[in-house]
Amino acid sequence: METLSPWKTGFKSRCPRCGQGRLYSSYLKVGECCESCALNYGFENAGDGAVPFLILIIGAVGVSLGMWVLLVLETPVWVAIAVALPVIMLLTVVLLPKVKGLLIALQYVHKAGDAGADGDGYA
Repeated sequence: METLSPWKTGFKSRCPRCGQGRLYSSYLKVGECCESCALNYGFENAGDGAVPFLILIIGAVGVSLGMWVLLVLETPVWVAIAVALPVIMLLTVVLLPKVKGLLIALQYVHKAGDAGADGDGYA
């Protein structure tokens, strides 16, 4: 079986093995297994791994936007905050499941999951 791109499957929140089944059962809760190929998602251990990446990326975007609004448009501070804060919140809500899905797909491709005491975790 050919290995699918973790970028494609991760950002689409799809199974890293078949690319068809859903990865999440709710917003950020990883399902038990793939409904298409029955891959057990027990290997997943992304935790909060996506958060540091997003803090740096979205923080840079938000601060840059706020500074641009403040300095170039010469607005009061509250306007810069009122513009940057919704952008930061929207980017976080949209990107968090995608980046977490990417990390899970990368774990699968590189067999970096928690093996535990009962096998390799990649049944």
